[in-house]
Amino acid sequence: MAISGSPKLSLSQLLTRLIVVFFLFVTAGVYIQSYQLTLAGINQEITRTLTQTSRLLQNVFDSRLTSLQIHQNTNAASVTLQSMVANENSAALDDYFIEQEQQDVANTPDFRFIAKDDRVLWHDGSSLFHGIDREQLEQLRLQLRGINRWALTTITTEMEQSYLLMRRTPIVFQSNGKLGGYLYVVVMLNGNFSFVKSLQRASGTQAVWLSADNVTLASTLSSNDEIGRDLTLPSPGESQAFRHYLVSQAKLRIAGEPSKIALLSAQQNDNVVALQRQMGINLLLTTMVIIVAAIWVNRFVQTRIADSLEKLMRYTQGARSRQRTLPFAGSDIEEFNHIGKTLESTFDALYEKERSLQDLFDYALSPIIVWDTHFDITRINPAAKLKLNYDEQIHASSWLYDQFMYAITPHLQRALNGTILKGVNIEIDRRVYRWNLAPLMVDNQVKAVIGQGQEITSLIEAEQQSQRAKEAAEASARAKSEFLAKMSHEIRTPLNGILGITQILSDKAKEKEQKELLGSLYQSGEHLLTVLNDVLDLSKIEQGKMTIEHGDFYLHDMIRTVENIYTPICESKQIALTIDAPVADDTMVCSDQSRLTQILFNLMSNAVKFTHVGKVGMTIKLVESGEQTRLHIEVSDTGVGMNQQALSSLFDPFVQADSSVTRTYGGSGLGLSIVKSLLDLLGGEIDVTSEPDKGSRFMVTVPVAVTHAKPAQTVEADPFDPASLGIERLLLVEDNKINAMVAQAFCKKYQIDVDWVKDGEQAIERLQQAHYDLVLMDNHMPKLGGIDATKAIRKTLGLDVPIYACTADAYGHVHEAFYQAGADYVIVKPIKEASFIEALRHYTCTENSSS
Repeated sequence: MAISGSPKLSLSQLLTRLIVVFFLFVTAGVYIQSYQLTLAGINQEITRTLTQTSRLLQNVFDSRLTSLQIHQNTNAASVTLQSMVANENSAALDDYFIEQEQQDVANTPDFRFIAKDDRVLWHDGSSLFHGIDREQLEQLRLQLRGINRWALTTITTEMEQSYLLMRRTPIVFQSNGKLGGYLYVVVMLNGNFSFVKSLQRASGTQAVWLSADNVTLASTLSSNDEIGRDLTLPSPGESQAFRHYLVSQAKLRIAGEPSKIALLSAQQNDNVVALQRQMGINLLLTTMVIIVAAIWVNRFVQTRIADSLEKLMRYTQGARSRQRTLPFAGSDIEEFNHIGKTLESTFDALYEKERSLQDLFDYALSPIIVWDTHFDITRINPAAKLKLNYDEQIHASSWLYDQFMYAITPHLQRALNGTILKGVNIEIDRRVYRWNLAPLMVDNQVKAVIGQGQEITSLIEAEQQSQRAKEAAEASARAKSEFLAKMSHEIRTPLNGILGITQILSDKAKEKEQKELLGSLYQSGEHLLTVLNDVLDLSKIEQGKMTIEHGDFYLHDMIRTVENIYTPICESKQIALTIDAPVADDTMVCSDQSRLTQILFNLMSNAVKFTHVGKVGMTIKLVESGEQTRLHIEVSDTGVGMNQQALSSLFDPFVQADSSVTRTYGGSGLGLSIVKSLLDLLGGEIDVTSEPDKGSRFMVTVPVAVTHAKPAQTVEADPFDPASLGIERLLLVEDNKINAMVAQAFCKKYQIDVDWVKDGEQAIERLQQAHYDLVLMDNHMPKLGGIDATKAIRKTLGLDVPIYACTADAYGHVHEAFYQAGADYVIVKPIKEASFIEALRHYTCTENSSS
């Protein structure tokens, strides 16, 4: 968008300015780089100079203290001094040290004193000039503990806080080697002009001063000195390159140890003036070079570039006003010539593309329409005119177009708001068109809306048919699932009575023949239950509801279970059972133990069932293949075998080798189908070889993970003791008389009193009237079912009595519903005595843990 009121620049003017700016930046960069290098060199030299100065001052300071130390040691070793100390002759000591000072004034301390027998024996009187009396000398004596070492100490006088350097040396009598006292020498740092002046002369600097705790102790500066007025201390990390005076600051080391006394010096920085003068000259020369270069570049641009640009501009304006472009005349400058040729080819390509788009728009079989912001048609292709019966010449619309606009207007309004719409279905004359609408943007504003339609009548009909087929398939699946659930419940309910009464009668039977008959009846019921469970497992697999639960377990536990179950069966049929499992007893794997056991049971059951003479064998081993471990299982027999035709359909559900097999051996034909499905879920494989009258061999491989974690040790259950249950009174909620009779018989066997009601409402009434230790709750009952009754007991009555669900529903969602309603345990019918005892054990464990 053009900005009104702002002056326009030609390209030559813009290039001139850019080049000048470029020169400025380059020159400034070179100048800054040179300045940085020069400054770095100066800083390095300054650092070296300051370091040398600091070391020199430290050496001078150490030399001064060494001289004082030598004189102190000499005096302490003097026999004359030792005699005066022994006689405590103060006058003689005064004369002795006056003579010492006259001989060497330069190495005389500020004051001395001698201590003997924990008191000040003598002092030279100079301490009084510094405001330090005899009592304060005692303080100084007590402060200094070291011997033959300089120490920094402070003392507060009436004038100020004074900083002192002290050293004491022992006076040992040469006559007897005893300690006669201590000679103390003291150097005052406060106002010690002669001391700092000697440091200044030795270092060759312009000024030296001592400070401690940011307080100046002594200095060679005075208020009248010019250097004192101009000098300021540098801040930490500040460069001193452009300071007139370089300041060296270092902490003094006393007796090799750092102290809080700072020694500062100042010296002239002669490099500053020379550097500033050189930088000024360089800046002036650079400015003159830039001015000359700018004048020359401006003249060159005006004479060469401006003419070529003018020619290029005339060409672009001419090409814009014509439908067909003329050839570009060319330019002396290679870049501009390339631009002109590129524009020429671009204009030709745009013209061809525009013509192609127009042909595509005109000859497209799909309707295409462009609307303005008022929903008036600005462009419409012939296909749209035909479909909508629209006459562009007279701008007359038909009732068909009006109906179409009525349906699509709300979507056009959304497109005007900047939304891209896809899949807008509009019906035109009993034909369905799917429209895609998109806004046309110019300068971030919607100027029009373009729409394209595609006839999808057949697609819509196909989708409707597919939806109807899907709904029919889902309804069939639901019906099948509901049928299986209902049949499972209806079969398990009478089966509960058959197996329960059989167990009760078996306990009461005295004769062997009766026990055998009852055992055969019980085995028939168990076989019917196995077939029912197989049908339910197959249904779960087909519906995708069968889940795999991985866990760690000992492989030998599974092998031992198979051995314990099938050894007596094989012995009863007088066939051999061989088990080869070269696996360590502590080998643990991670997989679904229950499903692997189910696979083994199905394979072993078939092998034992179809073998009358010979043997049945099982081999289990772990084989490592790369990074994966696989469990290999092989079950073989010497039974009837199968032909190739039977092997082709062996894993199909409800299929056996032939009809004679069903008549001879029975079975539903589901076992191997379930095995194949479970192996698919576990990621395993199964293969089989067989010959008629020679036997069969099934090979199974399952991926497992060998683990090293040990599972929790299971504690063997104590022998079941009915007297330890603690259940005196039980409420049985069951509408079936036979099932109620079975449950009552089991309870009576274990000395439990039972009250029987037939529905949930009666159960709620009984619980309001009496206390029960346990409730056995059926599911399907008249008036009020088991799940709703459990909810009412928990929420309405607020009772925490243990509730055990006894249901013939084998599906997990029913069990989950019971648990969510508040049940504590679920027993699946038919109720066997073993499962009933397990439920009672659960009650005992729960009561013990809660108590």
